[in-house]
Amino acid sequence: MSIGLALGITLVLLILNGFFVAAEFALLAARRHRLEQLASDGRRGSRAALAGSRELSMMLAAAQLGITMASLGLGIVSEPALADLVEPSIVSVGLPAGLAHVVAIAFALAIIVFLHMVVGEMAPKSWALTHPETAALALAPSFRLFAWVFRPVLIVMNASANALVRLCGVEPRDELAVGRTPSDLALIVEESAGQGTLEQEEGRLLRRALGLAELDARAVMVPRSALIAVPAGADADQVEQVARDSGRSRLPVHGADFDDVLGVLHVKDLLLLDDAERTVATAGSLARPALRAAETEAADDLLLRMRELGQHLCVVVDEYGGVSGLVTLEDLVEELIGDFDDETDPVRPEAGAGISAGLRPDEVERLTGLRLPDGEYDTLAGWLLLRLRRVAVVGDVVRADGLVARVLAVDGARIESVSLLAEESSDSAATPAQARDTKAGR
Repeated sequence: MSIGLALGITLVLLILNGFFVAAEFALLAARRHRLEQLASDGRRGSRAALAGSRELSMMLAAAQLGITMASLGLGIVSEPALADLVEPSIVSVGLPAGLAHVVAIAFALAIIVFLHMVVGEMAPKSWALTHPETAALALAPSFRLFAWVFRPVLIVMNASANALVRLCGVEPRDELAVGRTPSDLALIVEESAGQGTLEQEEGRLLRRALGLAELDARAVMVPRSALIAVPAGADADQVEQVARDSGRSRLPVHGADFDDVLGVLHVKDLLLLDDAERTVATAGSLARPALRAAETEAADDLLLRMRELGQHLCVVVDEYGGVSGLVTLEDLVEELIGDFDDETDPVRPEAGAGISAGLRPDEVERLTGLRLPDGEYDTLAGWLLLRLRRVAVVGDVVRADGLVARVLAVDGARIESVSLLAEESSDSAATPAQARDTKAGR
C-alpha cells in the first residue's frame, strides 16, 4: 500500500472515530425534553435522535463498535505506514537498521495515539458536550443507519453485556432515567443560579418551593403548647378579649380540651352581630368547621388543599387522633417567600435576645449559618432537650456538636428563646456562676 493511500485512510479513520465519539456523547448529554420539543416542531434529525435516546444501550454498543473498528484500523494501517515513512530519516542519522526500526515504530505509535486522542476523541467529545442537541440532530440519522446495518452483531454484544451485568446483581436499562427528585431539582436550580441562567431571586424562590415538598405538616405547624384558643362556651366579650391580647383574628374553638377542636372562629363574625345576638352568641355557635390534616401530610399538598378550600387554619392531628398543632396559610406561604409579619405573629424578641427555640434545623442554619447535626428531633428545642435530658430552665447552657446554646426564656416546660453560637467563638458564653454547663451525653 502506498504511503499516500495509507495517510488518506488514516484521515478517514480519525474522522470516523470522531463521528462515533461525538454521536455517543451527544445522545448521553442531549436533554430528552428538548429532543421531544424539537421532534414536535418537525426539526430534521430530531426523530432519529429521540429514537436513539430511547434505546440508548443499543446505540452505545454501536458507538463502541464503531470506535473499536476505527481504532483497530489505525493500528493496522496507519501506524506501520507512518513508521515506514519516517524510518529512512532515522537510519540516515546513523542508527543501526534494527534500532532505527524500533524507534520508527515508537515514533509512529506516539503520533497516531496523539492524533487519535485529540482529533478522534477529545475534540469531538467537547463539541458534542457543548452543543448536545445540535450534535444529536446532525449525527443521529447516519449513526442510526450504522446501527441498523450492524444490528445483528449489536444484539449479540448487548445481550452478552447485559447477562454479565445481571451476574453482578444489576438490572441493565435501555435508556437513561429522566425523572428527578425534589433534591435533584434543587441542585439543578442552585447550579443554574450560580451560572447566571437564573436570577438569584428566582433561584431562591424555586429552591424554597422544592424544599416545601420535603416538609410535612409536623415540620411547619405551630406546636400545641403555643396554641391560643378559646373554649366553646366563651361569650363575645371573652372572645374579643383573647383576640385583643393575642393580636390574632382567627382562633381555634375547643370543647373539653385542646384535643376536642370544634372549629375556627373569625373575629370579624363578632362585628356582624347586633346587640341581641351578642348576648346569646358563644364561641361554639360562631365557629366554622376546622380543616384537619395528619402530621405526615406533605406541606405542599396541604398548601394546595387549604387554597382550594379557602381555609386559613388547619388543625394537625397525631397518630392517636389528638391535636398536635396548628398550620396557618401564612406559615406555608412563608416557607416559599420568607418570613413576613402580620397580625397572627406573636411579638418578636428584641435584637440580641436570641432566636426562637421552635426553629427547624434548616431554619437555624439559614438564620445563623450554624448547622445542627442530624438526630431524632424536629426543632432547636428538641436538640437542647436531647442533650439536657431534663426540662430546661433559664440559664442552662449546652456545649455539644461544636455549638454553645444558652436558654434565654422558657414558658413552663417549653423553651422559648435560645442564644446559639459556634463553640470556638464563644469562650465566655457561660461560666459556672452564670449557668449550668451541660455536656452532650451527660
